[in-house]
Amino acid sequence: MEKYAGICGSFPRPPELRRAINAFNEGRISQRDLQEIYYSSLLKVIKIQEESGLNLLTSGLLLWDDLLRPFSEKLGGIKLGGLLRFFDNNFYYRLPIIIGNIEWREPITLNEIQILSRATTRRVKALVPGPYTFIKLSKNKFYRSEDALVEDLLNALKQEIEHLHKFVSLIQIDEPSLVDPELEKDDRRWGVEIVNELLAKMNVPRNKLLIATYFNLDLESYSMLLEIKAGLHLDLLSNKEAEEAVRELGFKNDVLSLGVVNARGIFPEKPEEIAANIEKILANTSPNTLIVSTNTWLDYIPFENAVEKLKILGRILRNMEV
Repeated sequence: MEKYAGICGSFPRPPELRRAINAFNEGRISQRDLQEIYYSSLLKVIKIQEESGLNLLTSGLLLWDDLLRPFSEKLGGIKLGGLLRFFDNNFYYRLPIIIGNIEWREPITLNEIQILSRATTRRVKALVPGPYTFIKLSKNKFYRSEDALVEDLLNALKQEIEHLHKFVSLIQIDEPSLVDPELEKDDRRWGVEIVNELLAKMNVPRNKLLIATYFNLDLESYSMLLEIKAGLHLDLLSNKEAEEAVRELGFKNDVLSLGVVNARGIFPEKPEEIAANIEKILANTSPNTLIVSTNTWLDYIPFENAVEKLKILGRILRNMEV
């Protein structure tokens, strides 16, 4: 079994990048100045991950304002709407409003992935929003046929993923809506079908693909997630049933990512205890690749606390290797 440690998705922006974005929005610095500070901030976040002992790195998504925004801004047929709450968090996203045929025009996240892959010798992970979550968090004002909407969105995501995959070891497709308790079971089962349809369309090895859910996980949801023909990232901290579900139903695919470090709280975990608990969870499960991770994105806590969470992940990995 190959073992890795890496964050689920984003990392808080370094203070200098936050100041630069504010200055740019106020017209006090140029686009070129902002890009230079972004580049140095990205290298800083890469170095922090490496020094913390992580061996599966992300770009930190430092210019992503939310999960959907980079795609809402660059895909054809979509405009930005107002701010809405992102699930049950004090975190907001811009509503994508579908006003025309959804079209992929150019690589959306390739530049940051190329910078990341050139800056480290460790394995790297890219991230894209999943089609079901994109649909559930969008407003459709154009398509009369739901099937046509799904087909165009899947084709757009397929092209982005196929442009990314040769630069990365893993591509994470974020689908928190698959475990949203406010959605009906049949609706979420349709979401699983959409995800599997996307997977079937792509010329990408399944062991490079990871479907990520977070905020909720119970036995019923997990039993549906097991129908997905790819790896899974599971949030083991937001529901007391999550660990029990994995122990009871096991896991059959190649890549399993366990969200065992709390990205929504600042209190430090004990790496030795978490490593021992993972061994119990996996008593009857042996994926080819195991990733220890934060349960969700790290945007919810301050920069300094997020750095400490990375160090905890690194220590969990070292304990597991011993």
